[in-house]
Amino acid sequence: MDQEFDYPADELLMSTTDSQGRITHCNAAFERVSGYTMQELMGQPHNLVRHPDMPPEAFKDMWSTIGHGRSWKGLVKNRRKDGSFYWVAAHVTPIVHQGRPLGYMSVRAKPTRAQVQSAEALYAQLHAQRGQPQPSVALHAGHVRRQGWRNHLGKLQRLSFTQRMAWMLAPVLALALIFPWMGWTQPWQLAVQALALLAWMGLALWRLHARVSQPLAQVQALATDLAGCQLNKPLPPLLPGRHPMALLMERLQQIHINLLALVGDARHEIGGFTDLSHGIAAGATHLAQRTDVQAGKLQETASTMQVLAQALGQSQQTTLEVMAESQKSAQLASEGGKAMEHV
Repeated sequence: MDQEFDYPADELLMSTTDSQGRITHCNAAFERVSGYTMQELMGQPHNLVRHPDMPPEAFKDMWSTIGHGRSWKGLVKNRRKDGSFYWVAAHVTPIVHQGRPLGYMSVRAKPTRAQVQSAEALYAQLHAQRGQPQPSVALHAGHVRRQGWRNHLGKLQRLSFTQRMAWMLAPVLALALIFPWMGWTQPWQLAVQALALLAWMGLALWRLHARVSQPLAQVQALATDLAGCQLNKPLPPLLPGRHPMALLMERLQQIHINLLALVGDARHEIGGFTDLSHGIAAGATHLAQRTDVQAGKLQETASTMQVLAQALGQSQQTTLEVMAESQKSAQLASEGGKAMEHV
């Protein structure tokens, strides 16, 4: 049944697996959306919900990323028990102990239609280029990486802050040396040099403000919200590329959605226990009321038994008196018989 299943946008589907990919826990939202029961999911491989339309390159990239202890994020098409499908924006985080992943926590949110259409186009492109000696795109840590010269250019995005600062200072050094080397010592030539230095320094400061200072302020605001358990505020947009600040913001957003799923799961469990405790309290109150009624009835029965006991005591006394009178009458009758016999 090739039909998409819709689910509320505020639901987070959470599950955990062991290092072999077997499901060890899932929340009620994951159980309901997948269409399987909790008993059917526990201990089963997680590819139980994998849709055949998903390209193997996506899962290969996922396992390669989380196997190195890093988080992975991407759009995944899952299949329900009845054969229908649903899209999720999956966030997979390794559970690491002493440097080794013991399991994985997966939190899935509902993606937008634009994200789904982009993923469908990407997966169709991966399928079309399969078998080609030089594919045009590839997946790396959940991100699309263009191959060829664009990949080499994109590697500049992964430079550290120190490397970026060195690249920004190199032109300053070059401008400071090239004018004396060229013999430019006239005042207007020195003015040109100063203007060039000022222009480059202004460009460097603008770039530093746009790529470091502003994102750092957003990171601090998000970290403050996380520290105060303010999980319902909108998240700041991610920076494009593999900039260090973009990676830091991505990790914080990963922490945010994991906390949101854990808190939601805990609230659901606590809500279940609260409903159960309320039911137990209502049952105990009802039992206490019935006990009071039964106690009242027992008290009435005891009073009735006491009255009955008194009546029985009086009947016994009366019976003794009747027996005494009967014996007396029998004696009188005997004496009367003897008197008659004597007469």
